[in-house]
Amino acid sequence: MTETFVYESYYIALFHILSLFLLVFINAVIYLKAVKSSLLSSFFVLQGILALWIVSKILKTFAPNAQIKFFFVVCQYAGVCFLGPAFIVFAHIFANGAKPGKKLMALLLSISALCFLTVATNPLHYLFYTNFDFWGDSFGPLFYLHQGYSFLLFAIGILLCGKRFLGRFSEKRIQTVFFTFAMAIPMIANLLYVFRFFKKIFGFSPPFDITPMSASASLILFAFATFKFQFFDNLKIARKVALANIPEGILLAKEGRIAGFNETFKTMAMSGKLVPAGKESIARTFGNAAYSPDQRLSIAFDTGKAHDFTYKTEADEYIRVICRPVKDKSFSGAFIRFIDVTAKQGILKELQQRNEELQSANQQLTLQAEMKKRLVVTRTRNFIAQEAHDILGHSIMLAISLLEIARMSDTESQGMEYMHRAKKILSDCLKEINSVASVENQSPLIRQSIEERLEKLADEFRSAFIAVGIHCSNLKREIDVSIESTLFKLCREGITNALRHGKASRVDIILRNKNEMIELFIIDNGSGCGKVQKGMGLSGMEQRVSMLKGAFRCHPLDGQGFCVQASIPLH
Repeated sequence: MTETFVYESYYIALFHILSLFLLVFINAVIYLKAVKSSLLSSFFVLQGILALWIVSKILKTFAPNAQIKFFFVVCQYAGVCFLGPAFIVFAHIFANGAKPGKKLMALLLSISALCFLTVATNPLHYLFYTNFDFWGDSFGPLFYLHQGYSFLLFAIGILLCGKRFLGRFSEKRIQTVFFTFAMAIPMIANLLYVFRFFKKIFGFSPPFDITPMSASASLILFAFATFKFQFFDNLKIARKVALANIPEGILLAKEGRIAGFNETFKTMAMSGKLVPAGKESIARTFGNAAYSPDQRLSIAFDTGKAHDFTYKTEADEYIRVICRPVKDKSFSGAFIRFIDVTAKQGILKELQQRNEELQSANQQLTLQAEMKKRLVVTRTRNFIAQEAHDILGHSIMLAISLLEIARMSDTESQGMEYMHRAKKILSDCLKEINSVASVENQSPLIRQSIEERLEKLADEFRSAFIAVGIHCSNLKREIDVSIESTLFKLCREGITNALRHGKASRVDIILRNKNEMIELFIIDNGSGCGKVQKGMGLSGMEQRVSMLKGAFRCHPLDGQGFCVQASIPLH
């Protein structure tokens, strides 16, 4: 055993053991942090083949004889021959999201199996190794055929990954080149070693195959890609950080076990928020074990179907549960959210209470509106009745008086004249009654002053030989239309009552302005009365005055006669 052989063996063992340690460490970190998926599984298959390759090379280096050394070479090629198909599976899943077809895989694995059988049976034909002994070996034609096959598969896999990288990073060409180069490092190193290009390019030749070690460099780049660019989908650590910031409980259930949860869910479970009032927990572990990943779990509903419901806890809290089944290539289970909607439920209750109060208020308003409507109708009827009473009383009394005069007339022509006057008064009476409920309930007389209107009214009674005196003093030139109308109606009703009830032959009307008040006195010389009994006429007069916030009184005079008195404010 030469000194050179000892040094070479030492460096082979040293570098390969370091590479093996690095491979195990980085893959363990990736396994703990990355989400489990078919892509990750295929990646670990590749890493397992590399580990077998490195371990076999270490054991081959320290084999005591050629037979044992060849045995470890066969173990090494048990992985190397299937490295190409394993890389194709990895690249196909990464590029297309699914494994290659069964027929293609059967073909690739059959060729790899034939390559392995070629290596294992080399002592029978020496076509893979033309020479193999304890001190070294030389390659045969089948070795180069196997290398070409492996390089072809690696080239196809790198093209698939490069295309996916280009689509994923779009305009970021640097990332695309970075990942593609990481894939190609082992293949480039193997090409340089097999065809002895190291010495031509770098000026020296490595004493052993550095392909497994170059795979470690590639692995370091993959680890960087995993944590920097989330190569293997989302990382567990990123998912935990994201879920921790969600103010609702999140539970991932898979095949009756816990696949994941956040701290909010754990807090809700510990505080009893997962237990509906009078029922069992919505999600509970067997034997009341602590919540932890992969713990057996019992769900109170079928997680294979979508659910959305709200329940009440013993502490009068409301929790909304939203369950959505998840079925894809990397995960099959259910995503369940637990949302505390106690505050929202309180607002909804308050809103419902307010709605009920509003509905009650609306009912009361509707009732009041109906009552107001009826009141308006009643007031309108009373108004029309009062107006009709006043108009009819005035007109009929005048007509009767004129007809009585016509009856006692000395000549027929004079009697006919009084009869025509009575007819006209009754005809005008019907027109005025018809206009009471009309929108156009405005007589042209309204445009006249109150003195002119009262003089015209007095003339109508004078034509029936009833003396009517009008006495106005200190009146303003412009008085509100409603006040003038009320004064006119009071005078008309007062004269009519004096004739009908008091049998008066004279009526005096006094109208004056005093201290921003309009005062009205209607005095007759009729028979008067003992006790005043307010009928429809006097009640209507009093109501009209009160609507203008005025004062009304009536009383018999000492001896004979009757007096009606009203005072109405001008403002």
